Amino acid sequence: MIRPRYRQFSSINVTNLVDVTFVLLVIFMLSAPVIHRSADVRPPSTDQGRILNRLDPGTSLLVEIDALGNITVAGEPVAPADLSGLAAAALAGGRTEAFVRADGEARYTILALALTELRRGGYANVGLVQESVSEQR
Repeated sequence: MIRPRYRQFSSINVTNLVDVTFVLLVIFMLSAPVIHRSADVRPPSTDQGRILNRLDPGTSLLVEIDALGNITVAGEPVAPADLSGLAAAALAGGRTEAFVRADGEARYTILALALTELRRGGYANVGLVQESVSEQR
């Protein structure tokens, strides 16, 4: 009887699979903070008022309203009825400021509803975000 010189090796080398998986995990972990989802909002512009260049996400709650009236917080859609509960949780979590960034074409009723729900959530003063005329040029 003739024996074959080489035997079949029928197991998968798991080390390479684990290495590739860990490399992809590190890449996604490093790129996740860079990706910032935001609603497509164009606030009205003016040459008056205090312009905020950056909002601190640790101390500020930013509510965005797009032209169609969709409300988003941190890129996630939120129902208007859930906004007061979310505001109360954010206030309890240490977010002391609330700002609304609304599109210039958004309906005023949606903006007023968002402001009312933020007030019910515990924010007595809510700021409105605007763009400066110099930023548009």
